[in-house]
Amino acid sequence: MTQAVQDILLPGVVELYVKTTEPSDITELGSPSWFDAHERLQKLHQQAILEARELREESVKEMMISHNKIPILVHEAICISVWREKVLPLLLKITPEPNSVFIPYMVLFHEATAIEFMETLVYHSECCEALGENSLELLDYCSSAIIRLLAQSEREVPEPSQTLNASQDLGQKEMTLAFNIGIKCISIIGCIAQHLDSLPLSATSHMFVNHDIPLLLANIIEQKPWIKDGPSGKTLKFEDCKWQEIKGEDNMKVTRAEAQTWLALRQLLLDPRCPAHYDINEYHKNQLLKLQCFLHDTLLDQLSPLVELKYWLAKLASSHPPPITRRPLLLEVVPQIKQRLLEKNSKRWKKIAARQAEAMFCEKETHIKAIMKSLNETYDLDTLEALVLGPPVCVACGKPAPKKCSQCKAPYCGRECQVKDWSKHKTPCGLVSSHHKTGD
Repeated sequence: MTQAVQDILLPGVVELYVKTTEPSDITELGSPSWFDAHERLQKLHQQAILEARELREESVKEMMISHNKIPILVHEAICISVWREKVLPLLLKITPEPNSVFIPYMVLFHEATAIEFMETLVYHSECCEALGENSLELLDYCSSAIIRLLAQSEREVPEPSQTLNASQDLGQKEMTLAFNIGIKCISIIGCIAQHLDSLPLSATSHMFVNHDIPLLLANIIEQKPWIKDGPSGKTLKFEDCKWQEIKGEDNMKVTRAEAQTWLALRQLLLDPRCPAHYDINEYHKNQLLKLQCFLHDTLLDQLSPLVELKYWLAKLASSHPPPITRRPLLLEVVPQIKQRLLEKNSKRWKKIAARQAEAMFCEKETHIKAIMKSLNETYDLDTLEALVLGPPVCVACGKPAPKKCSQCKAPYCGRECQVKDWSKHKTPCGLVSSHHKTGD
């Protein structure tokens, strides 16, 4: 029998952390108290993943529902997105060449934490039900994140390089986070589509009418943001939250993100409520029929529920668009979280940026180390170093470095560079390794 993984949080601590979870104040982002709140949220998320993977009682999920804290995750994601759009550009104008971007990056990372936590929870219908009208806020956020993903995938993301300054490095990290968030939002949309019965009727209207999610998912399938050409013409696929080189038969395997997109689209188009809410006019018909060429046997063998979608599209192709069904009369619910944040701070963005500038780009090494120490239990040391310094690059050529010197841990892209660099490297390597051995 495999031994159960040790809990990250004890039951009493889970309840304490959930009870004390509160919405972030946009003016306090990056402060010591905010970092404490971020750490608690990240640990709750880690514990929730652990409980879900081991198929045991999901105490975090139950606590988040019973204390009505799930809507706070929606607020956190929206709050950081507003800060990213309104405050971060002003901060970079005040300090165009910062020495460290660790704190603003952790603020951006908080958005990803909230969305990943939400993805873990909305798998359950009771969590969707607990969202209530906040599901509209979440749908608005997810549709925007997916549109951002589509826009970003049209641009070529530069490879990590030693020539990037701190602000450029922050921009590159932000693009990586945006991609990950967009992929997670596809999963969230899929869960919401499965649990529409647990949500207000207005959520169904927002899904089909306000955001035209079926067409958005169809655009994702056409664009395939989860696949790209890597260095030397190699094919890379996004799987397990990272880009991986695909070889041989693995090239035909469907990625998790692709599967989630297809299944979400099938769920929506085959939903009995679709005709009452979705106007399949000539334009929609033409766009949806483009998907037929992607429904080949290899895909259907891996995702058998898509056979029904293939038949649905074939039926659509051989018929005229149905007349517009009279939609149910709904009292339109307007999302409030983003609107409130924008209205409250509409004339304060410059003041907020001026107030946060010194703390966000603090040059005191002791301050950064103090924050890293406080996060040490939440993130391992290698992760924290990657957040501060970026992905490791070869000390000889500057390319991404998956390998390290066995003695001093200096990063190298491969043995060839390490051998070429040995004449320069052997002296400092000897000093570092002897230092570690003596414990000086």
